[in-house]
Amino acid sequence: MKNKYQYIVAFFFLFVSCTDFLEEEVYTEYDPDVFLQTEAGVNAVVVSTYFQSKPDYREAWFTFSEFTCDIMLERGGGYAAPAATFANFNWNVSNSFFRNIWRDSYIAIRNANSLLDEIDNVSSLSADKVAILKGEASFLRAYNYIFLHDFFGATPLINTAELDLEPNRASQEEFSAFVEQELLNAAAALPVSQEVYGKATKGAALALLGRYYLNTKQWQKSADIYQQVIDLQAYSLFDNVEGLFAVENEGNSEMIFVFPSVASGTNARQSWNYTPHAYPVGYNTGQVNYGAQFQLWRWFVNSFDVNDRRATEYDPPNGKFGWIIKKYINKDGETIDLMNDPIVAGVEKLYPRPVKFTPDPNALGQRHGNDMPILRYAEVLIGRAEALNELQGPNQESIDLLNLVRNRAEAPEYRLADFASKEALRDQILVERGLEFHAEGHRRRDLIRHNKFISSAISRGKTNAKAHHVLFPIPQEEIDSNPNLEQNPGY
Repeated sequence: MKNKYQYIVAFFFLFVSCTDFLEEEVYTEYDPDVFLQTEAGVNAVVVSTYFQSKPDYREAWFTFSEFTCDIMLERGGGYAAPAATFANFNWNVSNSFFRNIWRDSYIAIRNANSLLDEIDNVSSLSADKVAILKGEASFLRAYNYIFLHDFFGATPLINTAELDLEPNRASQEEFSAFVEQELLNAAAALPVSQEVYGKATKGAALALLGRYYLNTKQWQKSADIYQQVIDLQAYSLFDNVEGLFAVENEGNSEMIFVFPSVASGTNARQSWNYTPHAYPVGYNTGQVNYGAQFQLWRWFVNSFDVNDRRATEYDPPNGKFGWIIKKYINKDGETIDLMNDPIVAGVEKLYPRPVKFTPDPNALGQRHGNDMPILRYAEVLIGRAEALNELQGPNQESIDLLNLVRNRAEAPEYRLADFASKEALRDQILVERGLEFHAEGHRRRDLIRHNKFISSAISRGKTNAKAHHVLFPIPQEEIDSNPNLEQNPGY
């Protein structure tokens, strides 16, 4: 968080239509007192904040949030070593991934701060437009603080563009109060729908707050705020579960907030290059393959009910477009069975593949246009079911909410009589979250909330896992530069 007064904003994007908002204008150093006096400048800062808020999916979603857990693994390629560092709980305070996450989030926060500090001085904007832009900036600022909180706990609250090189960490109480008020303010200011695709809405602010409440175990608040999202009647489960994340279905009724992508982008914040990590080496489709392979443990794939559409095999030659590659014919004409072939020592790529992000038919090499889903309606339903169970124990509404998601996938329904205790339903909700949200970066925070992150790791033989690993360390570079910044315990 150095150099806070001079703003280096490398990639501002201007929204020019409802779908084409990735036209790039490049700016260098600017003075916010001047730049933010024009409508064009305000728009540039808003779009830059969206752009900067989009996380590096490989690090934030998979390395931090899936490979440290029980469902996914990474094998092969040049990424095997850094992925193994996290899978084996061997990270340390100097790992560059922590610095990247910290830096990128605080750049986005800085951009939001500059806009919120200056926007009331822009006379060319209507009061209604100013209110909506403030709502967007508040949403994005809160989103980045919650993103940091997931990994590091409560961090410094820097909510002005004024220079402060040595901020103190907020207490958990201060942090939660700020995030709560920030998202309530955003929800009050934002419309239910936006003309420009990918911008924050009232539902996005409420759903993000519901997630934060759930992860901090504020059960009643979480249940109530999720009900507000439901009551908006703006969202529904998308029936085509197999095509939920396909480019042709972007903007569907289930997506509450996404970071859009385009295949023509030039970097990871513009394009989505997950697919090359998921296709097995030698997969005969003409798609690009990386040596680094993202995979699912076989036990997890076997845990789906046989009728569950979420576990439908991905086999385009035979008209199947499910979420998992289980078997394929390689370029040599050999049939590779990822569910049953022996796992031979030294052969690390014989596991099923998560391909819920259906390949973009217009992909340009490794670059795809799939949007990055951040909040979707299924999470609202399952989240309210979990919160109600924590408040009441097994109850019919929780079962009904879970069954909405199960019915969409044509999986057998749950019955209230199947769960004799709060603990039993809690455990099944964690199972359901894995079935629904695998490969979307949810697993680590779900296991932490259920007090199973460390115990699950130990049961998998990760003997380095210790209680303090529920948080990552504050980057050592930040500790060295700020004497007021206290490191997380255990590091």
